[in-house]
Amino acid sequence: MKKLIWIFLAGFIFSCQVQESELPLNYNEDESFVFEFEDDDYDDSARKKTAGDLGPTVIPSGVKPCAVTTYDLFAGKKNDVGSITIANDNDYLYVTYFTTKSFNKLHLWFGHSLSDLPRNPAGIPIIGHFFLKADAKGKNQYTFKVSFADLEKRKIKCGNKLIFVAHAEVGRESAFGGPTQIPGTNRWAYYMTHTLSCCDDGGGDDNHPDPGPGLQVAYAKGGWVFVADGCSTVNPECLPGLGIANTRWGWAINVTGTIGAFYDIWASADGNNTANGTKIGRLTIEYTTWPINGIPTAIGSITYQLNDGWVMQSLNLYTDDLRPASSNPEDYGKTVSFPSGSFTYSHNINFVNYDEANDGVWFIAHAIVRQVTP
Repeated sequence: MKKLIWIFLAGFIFSCQVQESELPLNYNEDESFVFEFEDDDYDDSARKKTAGDLGPTVIPSGVKPCAVTTYDLFAGKKNDVGSITIANDNDYLYVTYFTTKSFNKLHLWFGHSLSDLPRNPAGIPIIGHFFLKADAKGKNQYTFKVSFADLEKRKIKCGNKLIFVAHAEVGRESAFGGPTQIPGTNRWAYYMTHTLSCCDDGGGDDNHPDPGPGLQVAYAKGGWVFVADGCSTVNPECLPGLGIANTRWGWAINVTGTIGAFYDIWASADGNNTANGTKIGRLTIEYTTWPINGIPTAIGSITYQLNDGWVMQSLNLYTDDLRPASSNPEDYGKTVSFPSGSFTYSHNINFVNYDEANDGVWFIAHAIVRQVTP
């Protein structure tokens, strides 16, 4: 059974800019609307009874984004009716709603933590209290455009990973963008994430420098990408992202506890797409933790080994308790050169105050490789 819950909107609590002009910046007019919920408990297996298509990605004309994340827009818990594209350049954040049908009212909230999301005592999001709203009646596309000057007032800057809750009225249904149920309520409502990755001024963040004739870039494949998280052309597996690069491909490995694990090494997997590359070897990480002088310490090794027919000219390793802050191999902390080429290298691991940040430990293994005649 369905019931309609009337929610009365508060006001516009933060000055923002929008691509359309139907809301002035000082908009503070009271309005009300019907927000329809389904009465049944949330069922994760029913969350996407109809699979989405992760698109389309819609970016305002003339915008050259530094980072883009695209999510499906689901109405009635299961119907893919469009998409939400979150993008930013160095000056603005753009959140574009697109539907194959037509919109009525739109509501958008974003912030650092879901603990700041307006909710009622039952944990249900109060979309009327979202600080961005628009009347998009009859439109099939709309973009909220927020300046970085306004973002800074909310202590938001480049490198921050933000949470977004995007609600739309599509026909007589409520629709939310994103794949993840908002915790703390049994009523369906989704959220999304996007990392603000601002454009470099030619510092080489976007593309790997050409390694030279006959040479290729190779990485051990972990569960994190350098680019922003969410599904995109540079994150085809929809992996969590570090937000430390715009389009540069490459993976980081994040592990917790003691480990003995293997990771495939891929060469030239542009766009973080293994279909573009070649699997050429294996990275082995092994370590355990011991208290040394009362201090928890991780001791072990990381071994980079290539298959027959491949050697590396150089190797860059990141092995640290803290999350990587740069995608540039020169910043990883360990660089080894092999003028004659080498197919293997092993490095000792020694983490003092193991996992002090309580988010596991991190590894990146980057090499410049070439094929050789057996």
